[in-house]
Amino acid sequence: MGGVLSDGEFQDILRRVQEALGEIPTQLQRLIDNINSVLDWLPGFLMDRINDALDAVGDFVGKVLTEIGKIITQPGVPWTLWNHGTTWTEQVGGTASTWQDMFHVGTMKTDDEWKGGAADAYRNILPLQQKALGAVKSAADEIDDLLTKMAIAIGVAWLAIVAAIVSFVIELTAEAGAAATGVGAPPAAAAAGVSAAKVWGIIAAALAALEAFVAGSLLPSIKDLNQRINNNEGFPGGHWPQLTTDIGDASHKDNLGQNAPWEMSKA
Repeated sequence: MGGVLSDGEFQDILRRVQEALGEIPTQLQRLIDNINSVLDWLPGFLMDRINDALDAVGDFVGKVLTEIGKIITQPGVPWTLWNHGTTWTEQVGGTASTWQDMFHVGTMKTDDEWKGGAADAYRNILPLQQKALGAVKSAADEIDDLLTKMAIAIGVAWLAIVAAIVSFVIELTAEAGAAATGVGAPPAAAAAGVSAAKVWGIIAAALAALEAFVAGSLLPSIKDLNQRINNNEGFPGGHWPQLTTDIGDASHKDNLGQNAPWEMSKA
């Protein structure tokens, strides 16, 4: 798709769109006024064609203004999605991955300092804890991937919109000027109709593509991620794998005064 737009880049796009939205009605009215100023010079059959063309322009412009108006107040925040995704994969996934690499018998002191039933139980639980850490890492990376894809999709849609609408303003301004020449009124009206249809087609396609991406790719991926998170894989009973023996008090004896199943392996 492309890169993620920064805050500054995205705000500049929104500013340009808003400026264009304000200019479109001005240039449309200028086109109408210039054509009206020469209509008396034109034969009736041309007047009918021009009015039909202007009606079409007005319809397309209305659609453009309406659709963009729906989203301009809530345009999305690509850079925030990107930052949140990075946070998930670096601070959550990265930390889980680091601990996953450390949760090996060879890197723990348990097998060096202790022996006995409790020591064996502790060693045996390490693979389950590794699996749990791996599940955290995978989920964090997938969240990052989803947020990044959404950030890029929003940016792509707005890039298409700003390119189309700015181009339309330029073309409409030129067409309005041409209409004032009299003989240029009929072709100007026809050209304005083509321009309006073109910009509406681009914007409609951009919004449809964004909607299709969300519905066809993003939402199913979110559902899959949610299912994996809630299937307790790596988390027996929905909890972090716990040690089979409580050694929280660091005592050599259990609560009944009996020797706990721990022995120093060193003399």
